[in-house]
Amino acid sequence: MVVVGDLIYDVLARFDGPLAFGTDFFAPVHAQPGGSGANTAAWLARLGAETAFVARVGDDPLGRLLAEELARDGVVARLARDKGVETGKVVALVDGDGERTLITYRGAGENLSPEDLPEDLFGPGGHLHLSGYLFSGGARREAALAALERARANGMTTSVDPSSTTLLEALGPEEFLGWTTGVDLAFPNRAEGAVLAGTTEEDQILNTLLRHYANVVLKLGAGGAAYAGAGGERVRVPASPARVVDTTGAGDAACAGFLAAWLRGKGPEEALRGGVELAAEVVGKVGGRPAGR
Repeated sequence: MVVVGDLIYDVLARFDGPLAFGTDFFAPVHAQPGGSGANTAAWLARLGAETAFVARVGDDPLGRLLAEELARDGVVARLARDKGVETGKVVALVDGDGERTLITYRGAGENLSPEDLPEDLFGPGGHLHLSGYLFSGGARREAALAALERARANGMTTSVDPSSTTLLEALGPEEFLGWTTGVDLAFPNRAEGAVLAGTTEEDQILNTLLRHYANVVLKLGAGGAAYAGAGGERVRVPASPARVVDTTGAGDAACAGFLAAWLRGKGPEEALRGGVELAAEVVGKVGGRPAGR
């Protein structure tokens, strides 16, 4: 399993009530490793999948710390080091309902390039998973497209998580679909699926996305998840019970839970249940990585 995405340091502030700007605000603050792709890789490794993660970080203490954290999670980190730009960071504001607002500085991750993709990771029988954030532009988009091309040339299966409605709206859904059409498995949430399909109706989202992807998993948050396959199979499972503390990384974990089962040959219903169960574990704590590192 190869995951390509961002490796970022997260600073999360949890608050209740309205956020007051222009003055002091006191709230619990948590600092921890993050990045959508890195979160998915960590959960895949926790579930027993042999996982390599490709990203670009600064040649700085924070980049080294994040690499060590991935190793502790069981991930093989194949990181390019950028001597000119520091490691990326995210400030996450998490409200009383667990919803989060992200302020992102990608740092060195902005410079990920095709040259940063290790040749030895691409081979028959493998799987490539891409974070949709990579398609934001520049060299990182070139890296994402190169990774897809290399995976297909080597007989690997592929998946993509669209990652962000803001990103999709800025790029244009037609552009994103054009770059990713032919991917074996797509993991949009409901809002991302609505942007890509131009409709909020669940069945229409799935039908539209099946024109581009062989399989679609629609992440529905508190509504669970739905699957649609090119052969006509449809499955829907409810969310697992959870006390929501922080939704950061829930979608990343859902991808990992599904993929870990799917790549072991499990059917879509069992894979969906694996995804929603892992997402429920994530929302019940602060942060998007496995606990007990």
